[in-house]
Amino acid sequence: MTSRKIMVRMGIIMKNKECMNCGSTNFHRITNGCKCDYCGTFYPDFESSRQEKPSIDYTNRKNIKPNIIIMISITLSVIMLLIVFLVLKSNEESTPQSISTDITQLKANDKFPGKWTKGIYENVVVATKYYDANNEKYSFENGASYEELEKLVGKPDSVTTWEEEDYGMPPRATATWNKNKDNEYAGNSVTITYNKNTLMITDKSHY
Repeated sequence: MTSRKIMVRMGIIMKNKECMNCGSTNFHRITNGCKCDYCGTFYPDFESSRQEKPSIDYTNRKNIKPNIIIMISITLSVIMLLIVFLVLKSNEESTPQSISTDITQLKANDKFPGKWTKGIYENVVVATKYYDANNEKYSFENGASYEELEKLVGKPDSVTTWEEEDYGMPPRATATWNKNKDNEYAGNSVTITYNKNTLMITDKSHY
C-alpha cells in the first residue's frame, strides 16, 4: 500500500517535472523511464505501463451515414417498382379468348336470330370484371373476342357505342342481333357488349 502511494507521488512529481529527492528539474530518458541528472533517482515511465486504449477507426464511422442513405434509397426504389407493377397489373386487360367452334354445338338454332345458335351463345365467355378503388376504374380479364364472334355470326343489326370512359368503364359498344336470315325481325335477340379498345366481350344477353 505504501509503495503504491510512493509511486503515485512519484507520478505526480514527474508530471510537475521536479525530482522528489533533490528538486532538480533536469532529467534524461532511459529504458522504461527516466533519471534525475543531478542525483540519479530513477522514475518509471507510468504512461508506457498503462494499458493502451483501443484506437477508434473513425473512417468506418464516416461511412455509416452514406451506407444508411444507400440502403434507404435501394429500399425506396424496390417499393416504388412494386407499386408501379401492382398498378400496371390492376389496369392490365388480358387479350380476348377464342370462341369454341365445335360443329356439334353450332347446329341447333333454339330461337336465336340470324346465324346465332345456342351452342355459339353458350361458348361466348364474358370477361371477369375487376374494380380498382384507388383509381376508380374497371378492368377486364379472360373474355372472348368480339372480332372472332362477328366472323361466326356476321355483323350485328345495330350498334350502340360509348366513345369515352364512363363511371370508370372503358370505351365500349353494344351490338345487337334481332333479325333472321331473311332480314326480318326474329322475335328474339342477342346483345353483346365489348371493350372498344381490346374487343374483349364484357357482357351478353339473350331475349
